[in-house]
Amino acid sequence: MSKATLTTLGPDADRQAYLSVIERDGGVIVKNLLEPDLLERLNAELDGYIKTHPPGSRSDSKLWQVFHGQKTIRFCGLAAKSPAFIEVLLHPVLKAFADHYLLANCGSYWLNTSQTMIIGGGEPAQMLHRDEGNWPHFPWPGPELTVSSIFALNDFTEENGATLVVPGSHRWPDPQREAQPEEVTQAVMPAGSALLYTGKVIHAAGANRTPDTWRRGMHISFVLGWLRPEEHHALAVPLEVARQLPEQAQHLLGYRSYHPSAYGGRLGLVDFEDAALVDARS
Repeated sequence: MSKATLTTLGPDADRQAYLSVIERDGGVIVKNLLEPDLLERLNAELDGYIKTHPPGSRSDSKLWQVFHGQKTIRFCGLAAKSPAFIEVLLHPVLKAFADHYLLANCGSYWLNTSQTMIIGGGEPAQMLHRDEGNWPHFPWPGPELTVSSIFALNDFTEENGATLVVPGSHRWPDPQREAQPEEVTQAVMPAGSALLYTGKVIHAAGANRTPDTWRRGMHISFVLGWLRPEEHHALAVPLEVARQLPEQAQHLLGYRSYHPSAYGGRLGLVDFEDAALVDARS
């Protein structure tokens, strides 16, 4: 069996081109998706947090300590930390990707989490997993619950921990089947590129085999509007910060209510009113 590979497309590829690849493989690399100026501002705005945030998890759970990575720096709430992040969050390619996969099963969707994944030298590979495992009580294959992206904030290489991906695993009849070594590839890509993938595809952070190079990654994922996001945005992004953001960003962060006229009742209300209307009275 030949080694698995990922397809790489340019930032100007037709929308249907990258969606077709994702349908087939479960993921696609979009090369140089971020303009150099945006990438530079994003890195600069996150630098201070990266330098002061310690690696490893504070959880008491051994499982989550291992999943987090003892030499990996993770922090969330990026909407409150970086204006440049908002530009990435609202990128039209991300919106088209999430719209395509999620709006078939909900009236609107939330930001699931925004998270840095800064992998230090000597960190072993993360356990292979599917992102939709956060919501385990759905039959396989079921609807797409979540879609994700990993942005390379510096070059992703085989040596520094480029994301591991198992192309085609989103279509396996048996979700419990384990990936074989030849089915696993890496999302090697230059800084500013992004890996877009569905919540059903098996993936993991790669091993950083360098002695002292940090692999800078940023994760952005979205989830169906009738599911609870992984991240608690109301605590991570204060209301006074959210008020200054574009309306689309406010909605993604949960500062709007869910109105799925074709999919059931309203969610996220305040005094039985839309959250935006309540905030407008304050």
